[in-house]
Amino acid sequence: MIAEYFYKGLLIGFLFGVPAGAIGALTIGRTLDKGFTAGFLTGMGSSAADLIYSCVGVFGITVVSNLLSAGQNILQIIGGILILLLGVGVLCKKKAAAVQKESKGTLFFCFLSAFTMALVNPATVLSFMAAFAAFGIGGGLDAGQGTVLIIGIFTGTLCWWLVLSGITAHFRDKVTGKIYRWLNCILGCLMIGFGIFMAVQGLRNGL
Repeated sequence: MIAEYFYKGLLIGFLFGVPAGAIGALTIGRTLDKGFTAGFLTGMGSSAADLIYSCVGVFGITVVSNLLSAGQNILQIIGGILILLLGVGVLCKKKAAAVQKESKGTLFFCFLSAFTMALVNPATVLSFMAAFAAFGIGGGLDAGQGTVLIIGIFTGTLCWWLVLSGITAHFRDKVTGKIYRWLNCILGCLMIGFGIFMAVQGLRNGL
């Protein structure tokens, strides 16, 4: 049944989103700082990048795969620097902003920055390949099965970001200034650590 591929994709997308690392930390930080919409759009940016990589994984787009493979080290360095800078920004936050309607520009930046962070991590496609193998999804999928699988993955990742942003937003008003500063310190340090690790890996592999 073709619906089976949707449910498998849904589960892969949700489970794949849970250990989201730097994107997860950024989503939590932005939800605390700017509210649910900013946090969810941050996660949605990551989902959009995952959508591209899942297409590569499912349909085996050779040209894109070759380009990603050739530029993997450079992408890792760029992505690491970007994550590091965003981590520094989170670390420097002193207090949460008042809940207010965010401008379209601010919300678009939330989406675009997370999309870029996820896109410059070519290892993502390898994670999808491993997930496909774990769920018994081999090659030879037809266009319909592949499309349904991709839709399921995208929906699953969105569900995770919805849950994460929703839970964080629910407790946002209960977070005191002191707790907020500690959370920013932890999240910022995590992102800086991810960024340094990613950039160093890119430099080492490029030597």
